[in-house]
Amino acid sequence: MASHPVQLFGKVHLSERQHIVLNAAVFQVAWLACVLGGSWVAVAVTAAVVALHLNVVTDTRREALFLAWCAAAGFVCDLALIQAGVMDTGNHFPPVWLTCLWVLFGTTVGYALKFFHGRLVLCVAGGFVFAPTSYFGGAKLADVMLFEPVWAALLIIALTWAVVFPLLIHLYTVNKIKPAH
Repeated sequence: MASHPVQLFGKVHLSERQHIVLNAAVFQVAWLACVLGGSWVAVAVTAAVVALHLNVVTDTRREALFLAWCAAAGFVCDLALIQAGVMDTGNHFPPVWLTCLWVLFGTTVGYALKFFHGRLVLCVAGGFVFAPTSYFGGAKLADVMLFEPVWAALLIIALTWAVVFPLLIHLYTVNKIKPAH
């Protein structure tokens, strides 16, 4: 992997590899904060992560648009899962914290998930395997109910993400959103 220095707030210089590791770590901590903290915490955490993220990209307009697409796609996907009865969040609509997770996920697409770019089969497999794991963990921590049998709910989530993940990767790459160098 070629190393391109990344500047955070014009002061901290990170190699591309360090930035990828930081991006993945920030996502994991933010994911946990959103799931455990609820919607108000999620909004604050997501705003902070997005502000940090937009500080290191060269085309903030395109990146912000991509993050908006992630939020919209996430809201629609989770709404469909809720309306179909695959999961129950206690409301007819996805909670704000759940949509925030999609925005946070969007911040990783060009960095921590860069490995998936141009690898369709790997994208499909990644979405199929990792998304249900995330939903299962999040459901347990946030008291979201998955319909019984749980394996069937997770299979539906896996099939959904086997389509959604490659589409988001494709949307990102065709828009040529590039990290700062």
